[in-house]
Amino acid sequence: MKQYSVVGCVTASKYMGRFWANSKEEAIEMAQRSDNNFVSLCHQCSDECEDPEIHEMVAEEVTN
Repeated sequence: MKQYSVVGCVTASKYMGRFWANSKEEAIEMAQRSDNNFVSLCHQCSDECEDPEIHEMVAEEVTN
């Protein structure tokens, strides 16, 4: 019998903010360049999760 080390990929979402833009793609680019484009974990979570990163952004039009 062999021993295995197993890693789970954790997925979550983070609110990036509101951006005035001409398209969803432009809004995403603005979010990627913003000061909010980072992941911060609490002390306990940082002990359990390695190398947090934002791998995808989705934009939705604000109607109000």
